[in-house]
Amino acid sequence: MISLHYFEYVKDFQGVGESHDFWELVYVDYGEIQASAGAKTHHMSQGDMVFHQPMEMHNVFACGSFANVLIVSFECSSPAMEFFNKKVLHLNHKERDLVARLWQEGQLLFAPPYDIMDQTQLVKREDAPFGQEQVVKNLLELLLIQLIGSNTAPQTQPVADTRGRRQNEKRLVEAIAEILNQNLYRSITLDEICSQVSFSKSYVEKVFKEHTGDGIIKYFNKMKVAEAKRLISEGKYRYTEIAEMLGFGSIHYFSRTFKLHTNMTPSGYEKSVKARALL
Repeated sequence: MISLHYFEYVKDFQGVGESHDFWELVYVDYGEIQASAGAKTHHMSQGDMVFHQPMEMHNVFACGSFANVLIVSFECSSPAMEFFNKKVLHLNHKERDLVARLWQEGQLLFAPPYDIMDQTQLVKREDAPFGQEQVVKNLLELLLIQLIGSNTAPQTQPVADTRGRRQNEKRLVEAIAEILNQNLYRSITLDEICSQVSFSKSYVEKVFKEHTGDGIIKYFNKMKVAEAKRLISEGKYRYTEIAEMLGFGSIHYFSRTFKLHTNMTPSGYEKSVKARALL
């Protein structure tokens, strides 16, 4: 493994084009980005992953909103890697879990920071668990194997039927996401959402999680935390005001939710924003 990055892109972020002699995968954990690969530019949203083959010129641009992106670069000489040439994949729930585990275990192996663009070398933690290098290597290999397997498996039903169902599900997920976005500054229940889209709770929860990797309420809290980050970075409001604006019941619930999704307290995040502004 060459690098392990987790970036939070502001709405007007523009990266620097680069190429190198190893593979790189870019995974959108939240929000939307534009990723250039050679002569093509791909619009990517949450759950999408693009692969850059060795010596391919590539870059990343924000799409006018916050986005969280995991980037892993690595060496691999297996002929099976040819499958990933020019590939942009939408990950299923199992594959997203593997990505999450890779990121979690990677943090146990490598020391921070993880958001330095010109990182030259990964540094192993002094307190890394025994065999952690093998754990991370196995997870990366398992992710690659799973991606190839799930995208080369034979069709079990007519392609037209599958595409139609997926399109309908995608429209449902987009409708739910829009409802959540419209209610970002208040609370909304799952029953209210199901009433608006006219589907059962069990079906809505199943489809939404299959397409996003998250339950609806967890996804909603991620959206609220992303908005809280934006508000904190502007420096106009106190934490209690932000908590109240975003419909959290208390400052304590807001702080717990914020830390759950960022591994930082609101005050810790504000300090990191100010520190980055000085770089």
